[in-house]
Amino acid sequence: MKRLVQVISLSMFVFLGTNIAAATSIVSTSPTAGSILSISPSAVSIKANSDLVEGANSIEVTNPSGVRVDDGSVQVQGSVLLVGLKPLETSGTYTVSYSLMVIDEESASGTFTFIYNSPGEVTMATPEPTTSEDPLSTNNPNRLTDLFVVALLIFAFIVLVFLSRYAKKTFNTPSKPKVQRKNPSTSKKFLK
Repeated sequence: MKRLVQVISLSMFVFLGTNIAAATSIVSTSPTAGSILSISPSAVSIKANSDLVEGANSIEVTNPSGVRVDDGSVQVQGSVLLVGLKPLETSGTYTVSYSLMVIDEESASGTFTFIYNSPGEVTMATPEPTTSEDPLSTNNPNRLTDLFVVALLIFAFIVLVFLSRYAKKTFNTPSKPKVQRKNPSTSKKFLK
């Protein structure tokens, strides 16, 4: 009985494993699914895990309004499915719908999107000439700031003069070191 369970388990694993391995899967896309582009791509490509069947695959690209923007020239190059694009003009989310067919494997179909941000027309503004007034004749809003800075400099100079005089008085007084002299004692000492 134990042997029968092992044989059944092994056969289920082999059959299920081959079906799982036989499923067609996407290896990569160009443009990458979910990417944001600022330059219009010239083609969309999908790479599968195995070589694709010639003529059995489809791919369509639609703009945000649902209008088809691919040129319809679907090409298969080994495991790569490729379709050309018309120049993209509208900003928004573009949808790529595909169906891939590989020999001896299940087909894969699905969609992915990418975002295209159309660059706007760049217009250069031409500068218009203006008349300038004499800077001395107008009221300069920075004049008050200039006066404040000059007043601070004068105040700082006065404080400097005051502190230097104070320091001179305080630290420049001659201080004579007081030497303690021994006063001769008036008492008589007896010598023995």
